[in-house]
This record gives sequence, C-alpha cells and structure tokens, in this order.
Amino acid sequence: MKLAIDLICTGNNSGTKSYNSNFCKSFSECLLEDNVTIYICNNLYNEIKNDLRINKKIHYEIKSNILSITFFRLIWMQFILPISLKKNNIDILYSPMNFIPLIIKRLNIKSVLCLHTNLPWVHFEKMPGNIIRKIFTKKIMELSIRACDKLIVNSNYAKSEIINLLNLKDKSIEKVYLGVDDKFLKKSIKKKRLENFNYNQNYIFSVMSCVKYHNILNIFKAFNNLNKDRNFNFKFVIVMQILDKKYYNTLKDYIYKEGLDHSIQIFANIDSEYLPDLYKFASLYLFTSYSEVFGLTTLEAMTQNCNVIVSNTSSLPEINSNAADYFNPDDIKNIEDIILKNLKDEIHKIEILKNAKLRYQSFSWKLNVRETLKIIKKINN
Repeated sequence: MKLAIDLICTGNNSGTKSYNSNFCKSFSECLLEDNVTIYICNNLYNEIKNDLRINKKIHYEIKSNILSITFFRLIWMQFILPISLKKNNIDILYSPMNFIPLIIKRLNIKSVLCLHTNLPWVHFEKMPGNIIRKIFTKKIMELSIRACDKLIVNSNYAKSEIINLLNLKDKSIEKVYLGVDDKFLKKSIKKKRLENFNYNQNYIFSVMSCVKYHNILNIFKAFNNLNKDRNFNFKFVIVMQILDKKYYNTLKDYIYKEGLDHSIQIFANIDSEYLPDLYKFASLYLFTSYSEVFGLTTLEAMTQNCNVIVSNTSSLPEINSNAADYFNPDDIKNIEDIILKNLKDEIHKIEILKNAKLRYQSFSWKLNVRETLKIIKKINN
C-alpha cells in the first residue's frame, strides 16, 4: 500500500495546524511496512523537524509557503496534487484538511478524509468570510465528504450530527478522538513567557478564534457585570486568532464603550508556546462555542491543573465529561453564576480538578495515529 498524507495547511496558529503538527510528529514514530509520502509546507516542516523521528519509510514533499494561503492551497489540491499522486503511484490519500481532490476516484485512488468542523451546515451565518467564500467552502466540503471512501470525525457528537445533516450512512464514518500536545505534558520542555504580563495576578483565561460562533460578546457581558462588584478582583485574559475582523472590531468597541480596557486583555495571534504558563497561572479557564467537534484547549488547560468551565453545547460535554463545569452560552446570568461558583467553591473546584487529571489522559496523539492507520489499512483491504 502506497500512502500519501496531505498536511498542507495555514501558517497561522489554528486547530488545523495543531492537528497536522501533532499528527506528523506521532506518525514519524510508527513502524511502517510501506513507504509513505507526506506533503507539508516549508514553514511547518521547519517548526517540527527537530521533533520528528528519523523514519526511512517516510518521504517529505516540502512545498512552498505560498500554499498556506487558502486560495493557492485549494488550487494546488484540486489540480496539482492529483498529478503528483498519480505520478508516485499512490494507492490511498489521507487528507485531514476538510477537503480532498474531487477527481480522486477517477484516478482510481482511494481516499480517507478527516473533517474538523460541521459549522457550514449548523451555523452558516456565523462563519467568517464573505457570502461567496462561505458558499464555496460549504460546497467543496460536501463534495469532498461524498467523494471520499471513508470519513473520520473527532467525536461521537460530530458523527451523529453530520449523518443527520447530510443523510450519510453510519458505516461510512469513523470516530477518532484527538490528543493532547506533548508541550503540555512534558515538564522538561522550556516554556515561553510573555514580557510585561503579570502571571501572579488573578485572571480568568480563554483561548478562542475570533468568530461569531464562539459568542465571545456574551462572555464579555457576563464578565462586565461581575466586574462592577468591587470585591471581584479578576482580569479576563484572552488569546485570539482573529479570523473575523468585523466581529473583532465589535468586541473592541464593546470594551471601549464599557471602559474595560484595563480589565480585559487580548493577545492576538501569539505563538502557542506561550500557552502552558498562561493556563498554569490562571484562576479559571473558560471556553464557549456553538459548534465544536472536539475542542482541544479545555484538555490543555486540564494538564496545567487549571479549573475548566465550558458551554454545554455540541461535543463539549462528551469530550470534557465530569472534568469541567457547564454553562448556557445564551444565558448571561448563568455564565456569571458558573464563573463565581468555580472561583469561590473550593470543594467543587477540587472535585473537578481530580476528575480532570484522569480525563485528559484519555486522549493521546499516538492513539489517534494508531486508530487512523487502522482505518486506512482497512480501506486498502
């Protein structure tokens, strides 16, 4: 079986980039029977090359960083990648990029697609980008789903949801959980710290892309109400990947209008190497989303012994189980109550943290790669 893996992705910090990075590192440790070709951008390869095991069965096809731009990446995937696959006599393509080359079946090449979002079908109006881009993305994703030989999703919730949305067959879809990045697990890894940031202050922490489906504005409103109490001595610190500039400006306008400049601190597009200590010293980690098929950051927070509260939506209860507390993202008073409960109730907090230490250990990239390879081999047979 000649396998190719498409890991061409954005150069920005994102869930997709995190997946590709961790998958590639764990894949390099596998004992492989056949040769494997991995397509990867130069910038990502240089970031992770020191963490890759030497594996004579793996050949890295290192591509220009221009492919990290969505437009050029799609052109390459649909028109250039199929030629390369055919030239290299590839039997199976694994693509964890939400898309595959749409002509792949005509080339007699099998494909396994990993889908990281159901957003276009459940909250189309909350997707970033203009209407043409959103329609195009949704259409190409759906065509890719229907063209692949096997679809992998990241949770049971995601599987059930996409089956109902697109009327798919259950046997055509497999669930494979994601894992926790090694940088959050190894104490020996040197962690970066932000300059001019007081890690000893009381703060609530969050990591979210700046998009409407994360409903960040309601979180800010709840925090603002709590902040009016003189006894509430906490900052809100949020790391953002800014994908929707219009929504970002809405958030900034709210901060300015309510005089929260000194209470809400935003770090935009910072390196993920800064995250471990931001989790570690936070009093509480908060995450909210209307549409999440997994949600890595809550598990990352758990590894740093940080108490987690999360919205009771999509796959988040499945992934976090009893290792987090839950709130209704549309109920500002409920958000306030859950924040206060998890800051003040020490017995409750200890119980949550105890569960968290067991929970995050259930998710590993080695297991993810092993289960993914098993699915790929089954397709080949």
